[in-house]
Amino acid sequence: MTTLSVASKRQAGVVDVVDPDRRPRGRPPRTDLQRAAHRNRLIEAAMEAVRERGADVSIDEMAEYAGVSKPVLYSEFGGKLGVVDAIAVVLAEEVERTVVARLAAGGTFDVEGAIGSIVDALVTLIDDEPQLYAFLVRNFRMSDRGFLDNALVRVIHERASLIVGFVAPNVRRDELSILTDGVFGFVFAAVESWLATRQISKQRLVRTLSSVIRAGLVEAASPGRRS
Repeated sequence: MTTLSVASKRQAGVVDVVDPDRRPRGRPPRTDLQRAAHRNRLIEAAMEAVRERGADVSIDEMAEYAGVSKPVLYSEFGGKLGVVDAIAVVLAEEVERTVVARLAAGGTFDVEGAIGSIVDALVTLIDDEPQLYAFLVRNFRMSDRGFLDNALVRVIHERASLIVGFVAPNVRRDELSILTDGVFGFVFAAVESWLATRQISKQRLVRTLSSVIRAGLVEAASPGRRS
């Protein structure tokens, strides 16, 4: 019995055959959706590892939770700090969604309510995810800007600066950035102090921080303070 070659079969129209010599080697490239899903799965596994193993979790433990090898995490994130940054983005987006939803539910824009929503979302995040917060803090405070130099603060900073600028419209742009950073430093320090004792309720903490921030920004923007 004569066996037709691949070329002969194609010419004869017998069947659509893929030439094995021309078959792509290795795995086919992932689509954008597949790459995004793969990355999200790795981030979720890393977050779960932090929650269960604590803030000192290693990159090896993260890989174990994800069911992949350590080089896979390095390939995707470039190292532990890359994982940290990716987790910070997830948390920042969570805070942003919470704030946007609360502002949308209010119907009208209220500066005091907006400040309160941001502060409440940050306090809730830190209170609900203490291991993830500690993980971010321990890894980000190695840089010159400390905790301010991370995706969590960068994303929220951009949104918060709009509100700060609305409350203090006469403040220069460079000073506005410093004030916004100062607000974050104040909130994070106050929340860490509160976590250690919890001597007041979370609601009172949020109200107090929001009032101090608003009053401080209004004072900073007053004509008598400008020079």
